[in-house]
Amino acid sequence: MNIRSAAGKFARIAKQHGIRSAVLATHRRLVHGSSGLPLGASGKIDFITHYDRILGQEHGQAIDLSEIEDNIVQWVIPNFGFGSGGHLNIFRFINMLADRGFKQRLVILPPYGWVNPDAARAAIKEWYFPVKAEIALGVEGFQPAAVTFATGWQTAYWVSKHRASRDKFYFVQDFEPYFFPVSSEYAMSENTYKLGLKAITAGSWLSEKLSSEYGMKCGAVSFGVENDFYYPRPAKDRQTFNILFYSRHVTPRRFFEIGLAALSRVCAANPNVCVHFVGGDVSGVDIPFPHVNCGEQKLEALPDMYSQSDLALVLSGTNLSLLPLEIAACGCPVIMNDSLSARWLLPEDAASYAPIEPDLMAKEILRLIDNPDIRERKAERAREIAVASSWEAEGDRFVELLDQLRTKGGSA
Repeated sequence: MNIRSAAGKFARIAKQHGIRSAVLATHRRLVHGSSGLPLGASGKIDFITHYDRILGQEHGQAIDLSEIEDNIVQWVIPNFGFGSGGHLNIFRFINMLADRGFKQRLVILPPYGWVNPDAARAAIKEWYFPVKAEIALGVEGFQPAAVTFATGWQTAYWVSKHRASRDKFYFVQDFEPYFFPVSSEYAMSENTYKLGLKAITAGSWLSEKLSSEYGMKCGAVSFGVENDFYYPRPAKDRQTFNILFYSRHVTPRRFFEIGLAALSRVCAANPNVCVHFVGGDVSGVDIPFPHVNCGEQKLEALPDMYSQSDLALVLSGTNLSLLPLEIAACGCPVIMNDSLSARWLLPEDAASYAPIEPDLMAKEILRLIDNPDIRERKAERAREIAVASSWEAEGDRFVELLDQLRTKGGSA
């Protein structure tokens, strides 16, 4: 990367996410190169060091685990950046456990750019919210705990090899092997489900999959909604039928290309449709139909954007994001891809489901456009579900599962 393009990249990240994010991204590139992998003394990619850091080794003093206080919980996470939904949920549950009397420690595994734990804490506060846990950096930060949670697959090996944890858990928010082609990363991430960790999962699809295919002892929490933030805003006059498309084209599992092809067919059949691309900048994509490139939006803008949409297309080849329920809370009808990983949250009377094929997906979208009664009925039902959803209730469920899996050692 030349100086001009590097400066441009720094400026784009700084504008969207702040100087802190831009500095950290630059640091990662300098240390790890464009591949994101560590470089050896020769300047070549050091695969062995990279994978040894993930696989870990036995660590922590062998102590009398019965002497550890029952309410000490340790969370081990991969490094974080701005706007990670997975990290947001981890921090959310950490705070809910703290409010319920748990003492917690947050261990951030390398690679990271934090000079000390206070710098990491400041970033969490700036990008998310203050986290109610002690923070430590690196494997040296592990301490004896009644429960230690792995989170991303890169943390699971270290957690499984920690001798000073009485119970070892895995907070699983997606089936991470699907993030990769068939590869070393696929196999290594899949193998983390065979380490004997107990799991609390985001949604029933993951719990059922890990239990049936890998024999894991599992229980599931669901998604909540911040209903004081996500609610319908007053409708504005609009001349077009607006479809909001969650367009994370940099994330392959979000099926951007299939959605784009389906929407091109929809717009060809109905010239009154305008597609609003949200979640990623599509300025570099050829889009020959009426559209608005909304890109990544600040959180404060989302409820009104959802409220002004006539239909939202949210696709995912793996587990759902929080978007369908948050969009539903704002009164917008939702259409998703027809798969088990998408169907666990909203029933048939609360959402529409389309085959993962452009022509058939376009057909279902056009059917919904032509049937406002169906859209309204499903939107009303979905909003009922969203309003009844609560993060506090899921926090109670999390503690209940933690207790059941610790004391009984069986599926909850």
